[in-house]
Amino acid sequence: MAPEIEQRAEPEGMAREVEAMPWYHTIELAPGVVTPGLFDHRPYVERYGLPAELSGKTALDVGAQDGFWSFELERRGARVTGLDVGNPQELDWPPRLRPRGVRGETAGFPLAERRAFEIAKRALGSSAERVSLSVYDATPERLGTFDLVFCGSVLMHLRDPLLALERLAALCSGRLVLAEEYSRRLEWLPMAKLAEFKGESPWMTWWIPTSRAWISMVRCGGFEEVRRHARFTLRFRAQRGGVPHVVVHARGTA
Repeated sequence: MAPEIEQRAEPEGMAREVEAMPWYHTIELAPGVVTPGLFDHRPYVERYGLPAELSGKTALDVGAQDGFWSFELERRGARVTGLDVGNPQELDWPPRLRPRGVRGETAGFPLAERRAFEIAKRALGSSAERVSLSVYDATPERLGTFDLVFCGSVLMHLRDPLLALERLAALCSGRLVLAEEYSRRLEWLPMAKLAEFKGESPWMTWWIPTSRAWISMVRCGGFEEVRRHARFTLRFRAQRGGVPHVVVHARGTA
């Protein structure tokens, strides 16, 4: 069995640190200390089909944010690198929403996420590393290659998801696990590979493809043996009904 991450006792002031930060993920840092994330992935972990045993393997968590999946992959034994942008200017947003500086709550959230990752890492006694880099600039020369590449709810926020997939294919020497929102509105159309354009969305979403379109895009990005692993609805605390997600598995060719 893979060794579990050692959970340290709650340090002095951890609860205050947690309350002071914005959190994307819900993460249990210590008994009684849980981050108030927008999404709680804990009930859905098994839907993703992650390998139970990753000892001796390397894993890349794309769009790591504050680290839930980085720490989950590490718990399974992997040596983990989390990848995310390091400053607001790297966010792939439409011009009207693109931050011009680092002032303000919205503009500064990548910096806050990095700080939140470090808080969680320290609390969990983790060895996961977070690299500040756009997925567009992620190359084997900079990062190496990985036995497992995990990418959750990232490509829908990118102007060029196919370029991102091409970059990930060059980094993946084993398995890709991709999870993205799919269009419930278009999914019912038989055989169609379509996507909704959402560039004016306040959530900074560019595209919501159908699950068939996601599979085709992963294949076009350079992956092999592409298949749909699961579909499920991920609850979002601020909305009723949740967000429909598809999980795609594929084999990298790096």
